[in-house]
Amino acid sequence: MDALEDTLFQQLAYVCSESRQAFDQHVGMSQIRRQLLILLSEIGEISHAALQQQLAVDGATITRLVKQFESEGVVSRRLDPQDNRYTLVSLTVSGQQIVAGLSEAHSLFQTRLLDGIPRGEQEMVCLLYTSDAA
Repeated sequence: MDALEDTLFQQLAYVCSESRQAFDQHVGMSQIRRQLLILLSEIGEISHAALQQQLAVDGATITRLVKQFESEGVVSRRLDPQDNRYTLVSLTVSGQQIVAGLSEAHSLFQTRLLDGIPRGEQEMVCLLYTSDAA
């Protein structure tokens, strides 16, 4: 990899990190909290252990996040009827509404982020990325 490519990838990583942090601030929620809610939205009901595995975070973090969300009325928990050693987590109606709002906020954020970048340039970057990945 030459210096230009290295610099380009460093800049892309920086921009990605900055845009993720800006989105965190925009919606007032950390990435891990959003990931947990989106995963619950996609999967439905899931155990703490499966959340831990899916999100690649420790069990204490999952327990803390789920308890916070439960106290906010965003998720509900219940014992697994097939094995009461496990706790199952699912979104409440309020949680589903939050996820819908996050999806809409993400779409609007992306639109604003790309505003002013001509469509052709966006397509060129996508083509460069997909041709390098292949």
